[in-house]
Amino acid sequence: MKNYTYNFEIKDLLTQFIAAFDDTVIKRYNKDKQAEQEIAVRYVLAPKQRIMHDIVNKAQNMKLPVVTVDLTSVAYDTERVFNKLDNFDNYGEGTASAINTPVPVNLTVNMSILCRYMSDMDQIISNFVPYTNPYIVLAWREPVDQSLLSAGEVPFNPIEIRSEVLWSQTINMNTPKDTTYSDKFRIVADTSFTIKGWMFRNKNDRTNPIYFIDTNFINTDKSYSFAPAITALDYDSFFNGLTADAVVETISLSGYPFTDSVFYNASGFPMPIDSPVTITTQAKQLNKGTFTLIGQNYNETEFVLLSSTSALTDTLTSVDTKYTGTVDGYLLPLSSYTVQSDTVMNINLSNLNTAGTFQVVVKNPAGWTSTGSISGVSFTTE
Repeated sequence: MKNYTYNFEIKDLLTQFIAAFDDTVIKRYNKDKQAEQEIAVRYVLAPKQRIMHDIVNKAQNMKLPVVTVDLTSVAYDTERVFNKLDNFDNYGEGTASAINTPVPVNLTVNMSILCRYMSDMDQIISNFVPYTNPYIVLAWREPVDQSLLSAGEVPFNPIEIRSEVLWSQTINMNTPKDTTYSDKFRIVADTSFTIKGWMFRNKNDRTNPIYFIDTNFINTDKSYSFAPAITALDYDSFFNGLTADAVVETISLSGYPFTDSVFYNASGFPMPIDSPVTITTQAKQLNKGTFTLIGQNYNETEFVLLSSTSALTDTLTSVDTKYTGTVDGYLLPLSSYTVQSDTVMNINLSNLNTAGTFQVVVKNPAGWTSTGSISGVSFTTE
């Protein structure tokens, strides 16, 4: 698989499963049924066979009682499959991460209880059987990619996941019968549980912004109808006839900035511009080189350029965009323009000291556009 995925789901579920049981305490009673000693039962994540080997091997002195837990199978749970649609998790303003629907899995866990005394076995069984009727619940959080945590990006609303732990409702007792005097007496009980868990796919792939949407509307003759009798062989001819005489209208939506009109504020009142404009020396001295652009998508403006065939300055900035191509120009300082809203931007060109004719270029993450798109509008400084 190309995408490395490891979210610690199985490890975390097993850890929580053991944590739900490992506070068991048994007591040793005297003949008057008075507790004289308390012993904490040890829980070990290992197969029963391994613990038995350690007990037999004198170099590994394993004290009883002990409870072993080991994972025996991971199975796909078809009863908990809802859909395969992506959901979304918000990791901060302006960014989203696609979460693939997790895969439901059943973890089968075997639990073996090893004791020397039957009273110990009875107490351990009594400590979990009454609480697994009909199940217990493990609460854990939706996995978060460690790289996101390291970068300080955490979900605003972490999702709590609740996993049922179902007991098999059967405990198989194994009491030794054929033993010798030198054999140590041990009682073994085996049972199993099913953990209703989830496994998540890779969440690192961020969704890309949508900059352009093209939609076609087909105006068809109302006499056409979708008859149920259409067969697979008729589809091509049917739809060709459906759209042959139709009027197709395409509506395009884009995310790059677009300027519809320009207003000049030199007189104190906004005046629409529909012809070339010259910014005179007197206007600049009176600080009246202020213009207002009316358009769309100005809120995400990254910078503003003045594009000209003349050398307005020795320093040119070149911008190469994926969707709208390349443009060169003089980069305006941030103090020279103000974004009033997503549709209004003010530009002050009073500080230009070089003569030339130019267009105003506005750039955002989707691309750029210039006032050259408005017929007849250009700027010239003296």
